[in-house]
Amino acid sequence: MRFVDSNVFVYHLAADPIHGQTAKNLMEKIEAGEKSATSTLVIAQVCSYLKWKRMQNVIPLFLSFLKGLTTLQKIETHMLDFEEARSIQSQLNLPWSMWDDMVIAAQMKRLNLKEIYSNDGDFDKIPWIKRIF
Repeated sequence: MRFVDSNVFVYHLAADPIHGQTAKNLMEKIEAGEKSATSTLVIAQVCSYLKWKRMQNVIPLFLSFLKGLTTLQKIETHMLDFEEARSIQSQLNLPWSMWDDMVIAAQMKRLNLKEIYSNDGDFDKIPWIKRIF
């Protein structure tokens, strides 16, 4: 099982000219039954991005799309994830600009996941995470 980062959803929704096809291929794997996970933090990031881009009308479509991905586990973001992210930051001496990534790393640790679908190179700074894109 792999974790799905927000940029994969954004590239897919926006049909990004550079990364859209890769994101689409990853989404198709999940639609075809590949078990994966994402979190309420990631979902909020995507919705915030859509709002920032003045595409809030796409938010209901995105949420419906997520609901239809039955093999995509949607996990809650817990306070313990933030505490673990702070621990990860301290252990690895990561910059605070990576805060959301550290929270996602904490969530992955909680789920015992080692791989993430993401185009965010910051995940390469976390040694137990393998980034796939």
